[in-house]
This record gives sequence, C-alpha cells and structure tokens, in this order.
Amino acid sequence: MLKLAFSDKPAFSVDDAERILNAKRSSVLWLLSIFTASGKLVRISRGIYSFSDKKNSFRTPTFSPEINNAISTLQNEGVSFVLTGLDILLPFVQHQPNRILHLLYTATGGGSWAQSLLKSENFTPLLEPNLQEINTIIDVIEDRSEIIIIRERASILGSKESVATLERAFIDLYFESSREMIPFSFQETAYIFMNLQSSVKLNTARLLRYSKERSIRDEYEDILNALEDPRAHVSSERAQKFLSILGKIR
Repeated sequence: MLKLAFSDKPAFSVDDAERILNAKRSSVLWLLSIFTASGKLVRISRGIYSFSDKKNSFRTPTFSPEINNAISTLQNEGVSFVLTGLDILLPFVQHQPNRILHLLYTATGGGSWAQSLLKSENFTPLLEPNLQEINTIIDVIEDRSEIIIIRERASILGSKESVATLERAFIDLYFESSREMIPFSFQETAYIFMNLQSSVKLNTARLLRYSKERSIRDEYEDILNALEDPRAHVSSERAQKFLSILGKIR
C-alpha cells in the first residue's frame, strides 16, 4: 500500500504512512524500520522516507490546459513575466492542496496589462492582493476559475520560457508563505524544501542570489549554515521556525 501511494513521490512522512495504513503509530514505525533495514525504503531525515535514494534530474512540470493557455496568451502579447511558486514545485508537495494558487510575477509596470489579458471565465487574476483579499476571493468564486496572483517585480530573472527554475520558484514561495502573503502553509513550504533536497541537486548560488533579490539573504544563509552545522547561530526567527519544522534545530 505504501509503494502504491508514495512510489511517485520524492518523500513521505510517518504521518502520511499512518494515514495510508490506518494502523497504530508504533506499528507503522516498526514497519518503516523493517523496510528501511531491508533496503526497500530510504530514511532521508527524521520521520521522512523515500522509495528512492537517487537524485533525479528535474523536468519542467506539466501544466493544466488553462495555465498553458495563460502562458501562451501573455507570451504572444509580449508580456515580460515568470510563472513561479507552487506550479513548479507541485511534484515536491507533501500534502496536495485543494486549490492551486498560481503565482505570476511581471516586470514592473506589466501587472495591469497581464491582469487585463487574463480576465476571462477561466481566470480570476488578482493584482498585488493581500492575504485577506485572496481568502475572500476563494470563498466567493467558483472552483473552476483559476486564481492567478500577479505581482510586479523589478527583476524576473531565473526562468526558462517564462517558467521559473526550481531555485527561483522555491525562494518566491518561501517569501510569500513566510510573510503570510498567500494562504499556503509555511510548514508545507519546509516539507517542499526537504523533498527538493532529497530529489534534485539545487544550485546554492542561485538560491542565494534570488534570496538577496528578495532581501532575505541573511535569513536564508542562516538556514543553509544550520543545515551544515546544527551548532551554527541562527538569528532569524523565521529561519528558526523553518529549521524547527525540518527537525534541524531544538
């Protein structure tokens, strides 16, 4: 049952296994221990397991027809933008969200143009919304309408054919979730990072460059330093919370 549920996932937690097996936690831990000892599972970190220990190359994710249409529409009109966040990171999500909030950054001055192009029965484009505005829209619109959060950025580097790299997408999602700009769990963002590290080789220089662009380089360096040395000093409260979720700090 576990392999059927998680063989295509980068990783899964003890809680996930407990839910799938519908068994006592002690029994689940015993099974996971047996499977790990026999080589059927790989223990990535505390409470996190995977059916593969190989770091596979990442392929551009497959988007829905609606999102592909949105990308084509903006590209054909010459809008400078990058699709980032959860759309790119979805293969690494621990718990699938009920609704995907599409995060789209345009060059400065291009937000209103992108919003006008995407207004249709399939899209609900929101320009620079705050958390309360997003939650209000979620409560009133139909499920079939795709919510696209548009933000203007001075720089939209870190993309290929208007789709963010993993590093760009993660830093953007980290920033949005840690600052409570979108209704997405900061804890889930930490799980995504854990799954990314276990599945692909991230470019640290890119991560630091994009974190500097978001003015959170010191915060992200705290995380990287603590991952290398648990004794390292962590001054950022958000970094401390992130590392605590990962089980890397007391």
